[in-house]
Amino acid sequence: MTKPTYSRRGFLGATMAAPFIARGATRELFSIGLVADAQYADVPDKGTRFYRASIGKLGAAVEHFNRTDLVFCAHLGDLIDREWRSFDEIMRPLAASRHRWHQVLGNHDFEVLEAEKPRVPGRLGMKGRHGAFDHDGFRFVVLDTNDLSTYAHPVGAAERAAAERELTRLQAAKVRQAKPWNGGVSAPQLAWLERELAGARSRGQRVIVFAHHPVWPDNDHNVWNAPELLAILDRHPHLVAWLNGHNHAGAFGERHGVPFVTLKGMVETAATTAYALARILPDRLILEGQGREPSRELKFRLG
Repeated sequence: MTKPTYSRRGFLGATMAAPFIARGATRELFSIGLVADAQYADVPDKGTRFYRASIGKLGAAVEHFNRTDLVFCAHLGDLIDREWRSFDEIMRPLAASRHRWHQVLGNHDFEVLEAEKPRVPGRLGMKGRHGAFDHDGFRFVVLDTNDLSTYAHPVGAAERAAAERELTRLQAAKVRQAKPWNGGVSAPQLAWLERELAGARSRGQRVIVFAHHPVWPDNDHNVWNAPELLAILDRHPHLVAWLNGHNHAGAFGERHGVPFVTLKGMVETAATTAYALARILPDRLILEGQGREPSRELKFRLG
């Protein structure tokens, strides 16, 4: 497998106009590494998904990140495709990282035995299913968009039964994203998110959200209760970006000045990768895409 290459000249030419650089704020605050949907499993390839190749792809991304001054890296869900033993294999490339990794729960991370489902967050090194942390004036909020789902809780759990009822209701209402591989955010987590956003605003922090499922633009892969989530986000002008995985094709949309980016899935294709470096500046976030991931300049709204 060919390792990804990085061309700064190509990136600059594709994403940034020189006059804007001259006028804009160019002092980089910090950088992070981003990957979505490595989705490793020791199983044969299927269609466009090359599950075993993700070991090498993630290893190459870690090598690239190790050569770069980053404050942390994040994987935006679906580290595995299935089976508990897949965690052992895909964790090996991450063990070579000199940077801290934050994990986001994805739907495929729960494709394990019923008794193993409650142990998934701990296996990923997470203290809880959702959370938040600070860096240099930013609050990073990590959501669990599998909180309300038919797959993330074992058979017999009250959460599972409630999710099955909700999916039936949404499908009857012909909600586009009412699919069994999508999930939602429960009422308690929505209330927690509201508090987190309000607290960040009181402290003068800007907020970047990490999630697995997208919430915008409208798509079959979106969170079940996207309208409820968007209503909360709309109330907080200091939210400056939402970054997620799940839809391997990738997507981009802007809503009320907030960019919503779906990173492409690393598991797709035999010989190309997909990941990004995110350069955080005072007034924008610059995604330096690698492989199939496009480079983007995301301007922050004033809030």
